[in-house]
Formats: sequence, structure tokens, C-alpha cells
Amino acid sequence: MRTRTVRTVSVAGVAAVVALGVTGTVVFGPDHDGKASSQSKQQPSGATVPIVQGDLTVSDDVDGTLGFGGTGTVYAQAKDPGGTGGGAGAPGGNGAGAGSGSGGAGNPAPGGSPSQPPGGGKDNANKDNKQDSGNRIYTGLPKVGDIVKQGEAIYQVNGRSVPLFYGDAPLWRALSKGVADGPDVRLVKRNLVALGFGKGLSIDDKFTDGTTEAVKRWQKSLGAPQTGTVDPSDIAVQPGAVRVTALKASVGAPAQGEVATVSGTGRQVSVPLPVDKQKLAHKGDKVTVKLPDGRTTPGTVTDIGTVATKEENNGGGMPGQGGGKSVIQVTVALDKPDDAGALDGAPVSVGFVGDSRKHVLSVPVNALVALAEGGYGVEVVDDLGGKRLVGVKPGLFANGRVEVTGDGLAAGQKVRVPA
Repeated sequence: MRTRTVRTVSVAGVAAVVALGVTGTVVFGPDHDGKASSQSKQQPSGATVPIVQGDLTVSDDVDGTLGFGGTGTVYAQAKDPGGTGGGAGAPGGNGAGAGSGSGGAGNPAPGGSPSQPPGGGKDNANKDNKQDSGNRIYTGLPKVGDIVKQGEAIYQVNGRSVPLFYGDAPLWRALSKGVADGPDVRLVKRNLVALGFGKGLSIDDKFTDGTTEAVKRWQKSLGAPQTGTVDPSDIAVQPGAVRVTALKASVGAPAQGEVATVSGTGRQVSVPLPVDKQKLAHKGDKVTVKLPDGRTTPGTVTDIGTVATKEENNGGGMPGQGGGKSVIQVTVALDKPDDAGALDGAPVSVGFVGDSRKHVLSVPVNALVALAEGGYGVEVVDDLGGKRLVGVKPGLFANGRVEVTGDGLAAGQKVRVPA
């Protein structure tokens, strides 16, 4: 009876260790010498299960939210009063902060696009000068959910499209022949080349005659006066393609200030990972994302927060007073973004892999027997009913199983577990 008591306490202790330390390898000591205890020969009856050889993986599913990466704001600005006039259009926009990404089909602002502006064409270039006089108002805005890419209209002012250029900072001055060299010149030239208007143009900080001609070709495509000058109001600048998340302006309102908030177009999952599980996540790790419809898609950990915050408790406490568990924010990018479709703000779960062993022997955790002299063993049962205790060294615990090593153990052998 003494042996049964020792075994029962042991298995309970092992279960407690598994509950407290799901993410790592647990090795019990002292190391066993592989010999069975003479006090453990009498074993209770029970079922038998085979020793399995294969991969053993510690994993944990954590809830997250599927959305789009990055945040930013698009602004409309008045013309540079010190500029030489003209430009591609009425007051435009610039902003900063939207995460870059690759997106789907572009959705120009209502009523036209840079390649087909309303009422555009070279025959209208002169009369379009009148569009720059008087009040400047929004005449077209995007819709929430629209994706806008390089060269596409993000909104309209006085009937003229304002296109999106890629860059890290907005323009702060009008650019034309004779301006001082600067990174804003490089930004404009890079975009003109990418859009096909700057063939043979060197991408540098100098505004040359060739730059003027490239700007005029671009302006002609917009149906705008071909002045060769780019005003800060002529374009909106973001780091990459954007997705409109909210509108901050209205059609008919003065065209200045916030136009819209935007995000990047890359699909990602934000995961509030409990601090006690932070060892599950490592930058570059592959994870599995379970979508609301039950399908799974692969993802990659791209960012791990370094500051822990209290997750809001839904138990009725005042906001900001804590009460929830401490978490760090982990970002997961979808390897196959199309799998998520148009879902935004959708609840998902992310399967993290904390540790794994390849081609190891494992048994159910409750197959472990505590030996009187210390350590653990398993009771091996042969085909004729004979049984013997084999000392083992436990390794990784995962999903109710434990990695074991011991003399004479092999895959397929039967071990006894409690009935």
C-alpha cells in the first residue's frame, strides 16, 4: 500500500508542474540510474497504452484581433504662399504615419482618378486655372475601406483629384526649378519615376530641367495646368498604400486639415499576450491563426512589445483601474493575407509553439511511477502479461504527455496507466 500512496502523490505533483510550467522543459532530479525500485514491484491494475515515438510540441492558443497594420492621418493643406503658383491642383494633402503594405485594387476618390480627372484633358488646362481661385472645398472623398495606392486619388478639391505619393514626410514648400536641393525633391522624383513620368530622370536631391519636364508630363495626365511646379497641396504623402479607416472631413467643407485616418494594407493580428506566457513568442516565429470561420492560416511574429500593461477587466471596474492580467502586445503578420478576406476587427486565436522535441519517446503523464529511492519509472507490460519497472528521466511535458528516456525503452512497448 505504501507504493500506491507514493505513486499517487507523484502523479499529482507532476500534473501541478505541467499546469505551472507549460512552456518549458521540466527535468526531475535526482537523475535515475535506470534500475527499478524493489519497493515498486507491486503495481495496481489498469489499462495499458503504447509508448509513442514522434514530435512533442508545447503549444498554446491566445485570443487576438485581426485588422490592418499601421495607423496614420491624411491632411489637406493650403497652397504655399511663397510658391510660384500653378501646381497640379487645388489644396492637397499630406500626412504621416500609416504603415506600409501591399494592398488590393485601388479605389479612387469619387468622381475621378489621376488618370481620368472629371472634365480633364489638355484642352481644359487653361480654364482649370480658375479652379484655383476663390474658396477651396472638398468635392470628393474616399469611402471607409477604400484602398489607395501610389498615384491614385485619395480625395478631390474643387473637382480636381489629389493623388497619393509614397514617402516618409510631407512636402513643406513649393518645388520648382531653382529651389535648394533637398530630400523633398528626391521624394517627388522617385514617385514620378515609379509612375512612369520620369524616364531617364536621376533620383537625387536636385530639381533639374528634366524634373520640370517630368512634372509637366504628370500634370498633363491629371488635366492640370502644366506649370512644372509641385505645391505641398498637390499631393498626399504616406509611407505606402493605405486603407481608409475613418473620414474626418465632409464634402463641401473647406479643404484644409484632417481628411481621413488610414492604416496600412498589410493584414495582421494584435495579440495581448499574458506576461506569464511571453516565452511563447519570439520575433520571426511561425504561428497558426484560426479565423472566425474555423479555417487556419499561417502567420509570423513581427513585433513583441517590451512594456507590460494591465488588460481591462470586464468585471465592472472603472476604466484604467486595472484588475485584469498583465499583457504585452504581440503583432503577427499573415503569411497569406488573402485568406482573411475583408475581415477587420474580427476575433481570432493564435497558436504559439513554445518548445518542441523531434522523434522522442513519450507516454501519458499519469504513466509515471514514483520510485522509493527517488526519480521516476514506467511499468512496462509485455504481451504475456509480464511487467517490469524501468527507470526513466522525464523531459518535455506537452498536451498531457511527457518525453521519457530510459534503458530498453522502445516505441510500441505497452506501459500501464491508472484505470
